[in-house]
Amino acid sequence: MLGYIISFFLGANVSLFLYALILCGSRADKRIKREEEKIE
Repeated sequence: MLGYIISFFLGANVSLFLYALILCGSRADKRIKREEEKIE
């Protein structure tokens, strides 16, 4: 039972971490596109 709880928390943390990475990546892409438009 304890192992199940630990694995559940680890899985939740990993998925949240990946979600945060995806959000940061998409925001960075938008920022880069805006800067490229300003240069042109």
